[in-house]
Amino acid sequence: METLRLGTLDISLIVIYLIVIGGLGLWFSRGIKTGKDFFLAGKSLPWWAAGLSLVVSDIGAKDMIGLAGDGYRFGVVMMNFDFLGCILPVIVAAFLFMPYLWLANVYTVPEYLGKRYNQTVRTFFAILWVLFMVGTLATIFVSAASMFEGILGWSFWLSVGVTAVLVGMYTTVGGLKAVVVTDALSCVILIIGAGIICITGLSEVGGISALKEQIQSHDWTKHHLELLPPADHPAYPWPAVLLGLGFVLGPAYWIGNQAIVQRTLGTRSAAEARASYIFCAAIKLVFPLLLVIPGLIGIALLSKELGAPGDDWNGNQVLPMLLVKLLPPGVLGVVIGAFLAGVLSNLDSYVNSASTMLVHDFYKAWVRPDASDRQCLVLGRWLIPVLLLAGVGVSYPVQQGFGSVFEAFQTFLSFIQGPLLALLLFGMLTRRANATGGLIGMTGGVTTAALMTFSEALFGLEGGISFLWVAWWSFVVSMAGVGLGSLLKPPYPEDRLKGLIVGSVSPPPDTEGGQA
Repeated sequence: METLRLGTLDISLIVIYLIVIGGLGLWFSRGIKTGKDFFLAGKSLPWWAAGLSLVVSDIGAKDMIGLAGDGYRFGVVMMNFDFLGCILPVIVAAFLFMPYLWLANVYTVPEYLGKRYNQTVRTFFAILWVLFMVGTLATIFVSAASMFEGILGWSFWLSVGVTAVLVGMYTTVGGLKAVVVTDALSCVILIIGAGIICITGLSEVGGISALKEQIQSHDWTKHHLELLPPADHPAYPWPAVLLGLGFVLGPAYWIGNQAIVQRTLGTRSAAEARASYIFCAAIKLVFPLLLVIPGLIGIALLSKELGAPGDDWNGNQVLPMLLVKLLPPGVLGVVIGAFLAGVLSNLDSYVNSASTMLVHDFYKAWVRPDASDRQCLVLGRWLIPVLLLAGVGVSYPVQQGFGSVFEAFQTFLSFIQGPLLALLLFGMLTRRANATGGLIGMTGGVTTAALMTFSEALFGLEGGISFLWVAWWSFVVSMAGVGLGSLLKPPYPEDRLKGLIVGSVSPPPDTEGGQA
């Protein structure tokens, strides 16, 4: 594969971007004296900064690389991860769920589940989320390696190592405020860079009409221009898109993903938490086009080199090859800066959130309940390089095991999103749910997800089961488990639920949860 030598202008732009990002991170690390400062920015974040941070906590390197590859492989159906899986769920979360999570005065989503159900439910989900976040860090490292190997010819481990060191420097020192401030700048750079790729690519192809003709000229792209492919589509049948993505993965992601929710928990009020979500939804309207169109352009410009997707096809090559083919010096520096923005923003979001859960849902909950705020701050900082190293360690298996980093991310997510959404819906919208129902729904849903994910190895089901169906059926099983299991024990008293369910606005009690 052809690589590029960056010109002086490109290198200068990249260095300037890194200096600005690093400087902002270190500047806003001033005044970090307590754990609340580090994990929740002292609840001082303005809504607009939190909203920009939400965008790049969701959209980053894995999406730039992964959606370009899957856009090439599957077409415009991939836009539904924003159209169906983001915009409407974000609005619902903003008005129905986020104010109550903010009022619950928690650091993490598992902590809320502990208050609503019990400590076992809290710890189980915290374990799953930390494992998921390590897997997500690995997908981001693979994204970086794919880009730097494709453009600069760097080795896999050199790319991963440089990325880990860059993000570790300011995230370890600055905490959530440094993360959110640098994310806000990264969001702007990311939009500019993705826009450049789309405009340059469409100009090279000859416009939208010419692009459609090129796509329709192949026998393997007959459903590429359909937002909802037919029910027999091998990867994205329309029922699975609507049920698995629209009803489960999207809402669960925006209601219960710690890396997302933590930004709103750090805002100055419940109203600003809601405003940050609405602002995020408005910005996200442009991202389905910015991230999937490069994959379609790849069909027009790269199909002779890449061919039709097959079993050993590597979708992570599409975007790097496009950049090598399309971008002149100077412009390349801006786009690589945008990619770095996506890498750093995704990494800092997930590593900061994983550190928060390890401190509050394990160390403070089980090891040292009387830990001082200072001890939590010190431990949170030390955990960040540990988590980055764990992500580095998992990155190579992720590279070898999945067709694209986006596929890897969604597969990891489908293990927990169905059960998590069921417990949050029952827990926040009803008074009847209790710890017994939570435990039954949680274990039933996660078991269902595991059996379906590994159905090819366990049951010989050729091709396995789409992660969209995994998400849907694990959600259905969890809903049934929570509903029926909660009937086995009496509901909690009214005082126990204050501040934890919709319709209750009083501050929540101090209890961490009842007993099953």
